[in-house]
Amino acid sequence: MTTLQLRLFPPIHSIHNPNHTCFTPTPNFNRTHSKFLFKSSKKFLFLNPKRAQFHTLRCNKETTKTTALNTKETGGGGGGDDDGDGNGDDGQSGKSSGLLPEWLNFNSDDAKTVIAALAISLAFRSFVAEPRFIPSLSMYPTLDVGDRIVAEKVSYYFRKPCPNDVVIFKSPPVLQEVGYTDDDVFIKRIVAKEGDIVEVHDGKLIVNGVARNENFILEAPKYEMNQIRVPKNSVFVMGDNRNNSYDSHVWGPLPSKNIIGRSVFRYWPPTRVGGTVSPEGCAIERRESSVAAP
Repeated sequence: MTTLQLRLFPPIHSIHNPNHTCFTPTPNFNRTHSKFLFKSSKKFLFLNPKRAQFHTLRCNKETTKTTALNTKETGGGGGGDDDGDGNGDDGQSGKSSGLLPEWLNFNSDDAKTVIAALAISLAFRSFVAEPRFIPSLSMYPTLDVGDRIVAEKVSYYFRKPCPNDVVIFKSPPVLQEVGYTDDDVFIKRIVAKEGDIVEVHDGKLIVNGVARNENFILEAPKYEMNQIRVPKNSVFVMGDNRNNSYDSHVWGPLPSKNIIGRSVFRYWPPTRVGGTVSPEGCAIERRESSVAAP
């Protein structure tokens, strides 16, 4: 007598539910061994377990397509050079493989932005203001070696330089004759304008017959200077460190056209941050005029 044994298949979730997200073993039958056995009257389904083969079906979380459909659409999905290796490398094929990093890759818009920024910076420095470094002690104690200032250039478009203005200027012709160049820049204080008569006696600076009260200088000048009339379109400049300054009392008046700008602010060092404009400003000029008028 032949004994038949009944074996049930486990549920095949990936077939009943295409969105199933687990790994489910499913049977894979060879065509010659996938025979269903029937008992003539009972019609029971039997399977020879020795001839059944199983493989693992990977469920895809992002798609509802079955493995069979993927095989038809991709031509096997995993192996050829044309279709990729199945590991998602196709998503990276659009990236550039240049020699430079991405942040160094410029397009035309980036170039226009850089050029515009440089143009604005140069225009600001040429016509509005520029930073300067103090290299000497000629303006001490007002400015020390290593101080950094901002010199503005706008005010002299609307007015002439005033006494007490601290100005930066290119070397005048008289200095260029002794070896200085047009690139050499100095910083001094204006003490007299065109038409003024300047002299130094007994440690006092005298302008138009009036002795200046200068509480910002390091010490009184120890030299004597005879009267000098400041020519037209010129100013007379001196350093606040009167005895250690190479200024107009040595080489004469400064042409106004050589003035680059007026020092208005010291931004370095942090402990000395502040303005460099005299509180009196041009008021000293008006006061001296009123005194000399009688």
